[in-house]
This record gives sequence, C-alpha cells and structure tokens, in this order.
Amino acid sequence: MPAYTRDPHPLFAGPESMLLDLKQYYACYPCVAAYLRSFLAEFDVEKDFEWGLRFLALHNRAAGTYGIYRTFVERLLLWSWIFAGKSALTLNRNEFEQFVGFCKRPPRPWVGVAPSARFTQSDGNWTFNEGWRPFNIRSQPESKSYRPFTGTLRQIQSICSSFYNFLHAEDAAAVNPVVASRLQSGSADKADHPARRFLTSGQLFRVMQILEIRATGDPAGERALFIVAATVFLCLRATDLAASGEYWPSMDCFSFEDGSWWLVLDIPGTQPQRIAVNPKFLPYLKRYRKSRGLSPLPEQDDGVPLLETSHGRPGLSVRQIREVVRAALRQVHADITLEEENGGHWDILLASNPRLLRDSGARSSAQTRLPAELKQDLRITSLAYTYGRYYQD
Repeated sequence: MPAYTRDPHPLFAGPESMLLDLKQYYACYPCVAAYLRSFLAEFDVEKDFEWGLRFLALHNRAAGTYGIYRTFVERLLLWSWIFAGKSALTLNRNEFEQFVGFCKRPPRPWVGVAPSARFTQSDGNWTFNEGWRPFNIRSQPESKSYRPFTGTLRQIQSICSSFYNFLHAEDAAAVNPVVASRLQSGSADKADHPARRFLTSGQLFRVMQILEIRATGDPAGERALFIVAATVFLCLRATDLAASGEYWPSMDCFSFEDGSWWLVLDIPGTQPQRIAVNPKFLPYLKRYRKSRGLSPLPEQDDGVPLLETSHGRPGLSVRQIREVVRAALRQVHADITLEEENGGHWDILLASNPRLLRDSGARSSAQTRLPAELKQDLRITSLAYTYGRYYQD
C-alpha cells in the first residue's frame, strides 16, 4: 500500500450542489477539480468522483441523510486514492476490510476536534477550508483520539454497500466488496453480483398493459410508457436516455439499416454504441411519436429531442427519468392492488427503479436469445456473468 503522501480535502459540497452537472460543479469549485488532477491519471479519480456525485444526487432531498451518505462515500474515495493507491471502483474484499479498519483508527492528521466548514469563499471563488478533516472527535471531548460509535461502523457497511450496488447496477463496478467482506463461508464469487429480484414475463406484460391504458390521451403517460418500454425491450439505462450538459439524445438515434432498426448512442465522453432494436419495442416508438405529432418512425436527421420536460424543454436528467419510472410503477401497483384482494406479491413495484425493469427485460429476452447476443446489447464484458445472471434460476 502506498505511503501516506497528501492531505485529504473535501470533495462534495452541500445538497444543492448535486443539481449541478460535472462541468458546472468544477466551475463552482475549481479547488476540487485541481485536487483531482493532482492524482496520477492511472487512478482515474475523476471517474470515481463523477460516480460519487451521481450517487449522492439520489440522496440529497433531506440534508441530514445527504450529510451521512456524503461522509462515508467521501471517506471511501479519499482512502482509496491516498492509501490504497487505486480507484474505489476496483476495491476488493480485503481492501474494503482495510478501509473499515482505517475508519476505526484514522491517522491523527485526518481527525479534527469539531466539525468545520468544508469550503470558504475567497475572491468570489469557493476554496478548501484548511481546517476541515474527514473525521472529528465530536461528542467525545474528553478523548484525545477518535473512536467510532458502533452505529457508525454499521453505517459504513450499509452506505458503502448501497454505493457499490448502485455502481454495479450502472455497470461501473463488477464487485461489491462490502457484500464479499461479510461472507463467512462459501464462494466469494457469489458476492460479485448482488442478489436481485426480477419481474416475471407475465408481470412485465401486466405492467405494460396497465401503462398503455393509463397513457391513452395523456402526454406524460405516453412519455413514461416510452421510457419503460425502452428499458424493458432495449435494456437501456437511465444514463442512455438522459441529457448531459449541452447534449440530449434525439430521434435520429434510431436508424433503419439492412432491413433492421438500430439505436446508435453517441454520448459525449463515451464510445458510440450500436444496439439492435427489439421488434417488440417498435409499436411503443410509433405510439410515442404519434402522441407528439410526429411520423410513425424516425427518419434521417430527425433532430427532435427523444425526451422533453412537461414544459417542452429538451432532455431529462437521470434523476427525472428514474422518478418518471418510479411514479409509473407506483401507479401500476395502485391499480393492481385495487383489482386484486391479495396483491402483496406486487409490492416489488414500490421499491423498483429502471434497473429492475432492465434486468427483468433481459431475463425475459434470455428465453429466446443467445447469451452472446444479449451480452452485446446489455454492453456487458463477461459472457459468464450474462449467463449466470440472466439464464440460470
């Protein structure tokens, strides 16, 4: 493990800063951008930081909750870069256990006497508060060293596990080292892929059926139906459909070539990706375009934004897309439970997100597709992972 060579600095500001995209955040907090650039390029700390921003943006509604999540994600990233000398996205079980041990007894330079402001303003710019420390001796004034509460150690496990599950769901990390570190017996390989639930093909059909009925004559409902259909039948992520800075996907992402429809994603900062369009998706594309007064299928140079806000602005954020999906699934749950006396097995919809639909759609598609084909459209690097996740019971 590399020797301790640099001071820790705060990475994430207040919950309101989570509304900024990456470019805006760096402009507002140039000290953070400079700090990240000071690490070796091979660590790719800016990628870690961006994923940290995305995760924390999901937990910024309540200041207290956001502060707790920020604390542990920030400590994890700083420890990974400074002590482990690697990206937090690549930590293994043993390294995460080392991080937990570090949190039990952090070095003195990392511990302050009391909480301090994270940033201060100087000449109109936010800069680091040099008095800030990742840990403090709060509530233990008689002690000269930091001692975490038992609940703090549980929070480390819980929040970091949630972070890695999020990364895994976004295909940003292959392993959840927190789950792996909890295993006392059996194969650690089982922890590489957090357990997930799926909707059956029959449940997916029912969800789509209810959303189709609800969407009739409702532009917002048609948009929700389109997003859900793209997630289920094309296995798209929220990030595939979302706007990013000045970019937003448009209708001409769909193209007809050699007798088949394709979706070409050319998101800034990533390699262009070409995805075969499942024929089951085309009726939803036609329906959605019709609801917006467009021709049934896109043509070349059709620059109409793929998604718009309710006020007609082009593009939706990842958070907005996820909320659209969650709201739609809650509506489906409400409709089903009104119809069925024993609808408890549908409660999975209440805690669902686009990843559940994506996984369920992939598992349903696996019944008629070869693993290699599904792997390509899911954009997964491992054929073994694809087979184990979507083809085995």
